[in-house]
Amino acid sequence: MYDILLGIIYAAAKILVPCLPPAPLSSQGLLTNDKYMGKWYFIGVASWDEEDIAVYKPIDNSIAELHKGANDSVIMTAAINEAEECKIMSWTYKIDPDLDPLMEEGDRLGLAFDGKWVNCPSCLLLLKLDTENAFLRIMLFSRSQEGRAELVEKFKSRMECLLIFDQFVIPQQTKEFCKLDVIT
Repeated sequence: MYDILLGIIYAAAKILVPCLPPAPLSSQGLLTNDKYMGKWYFIGVASWDEEDIAVYKPIDNSIAELHKGANDSVIMTAAINEAEECKIMSWTYKIDPDLDPLMEEGDRLGLAFDGKWVNCPSCLLLLKLDTENAFLRIMLFSRSQEGRAELVEKFKSRMECLLIFDQFVIPQQTKEFCKLDVIT
């Protein structure tokens, strides 16, 4: 039911805003496709409100890993270099076939998009919507750090085209990456 409704909304929006990303990845496909599991470098985040992404400003470098969790879930664990300190954080995205392509992360909803939209087949875009705190942000991850400057420019261009994502945090990446050991 939700997938049909989302499809109709997306088709109508695509006519009004031609730069919309492709349809979101299936959350079940994300869980079952090993293409998306493994390590990802955090490239940047966009939002319409600077406050929604202010928590990302002190981050220098971050690497994350997606892995399958129990009970149809995807877990993202990240090693974040923030203010000379390494922090390990995790988020669990519950997959409900009835809500596909939406994923639930506590009170937040998530959508994943293939990176081809930013001309990066080895990238992943993750949109988070928090209805309780009224924020929407989209994060860009890449399998590699190569071509980062060009990727950042493409990401900014695509986000600005959407007319709602005009605030960005792109980490400086001057510090070393923190060690990320994920036990799956």
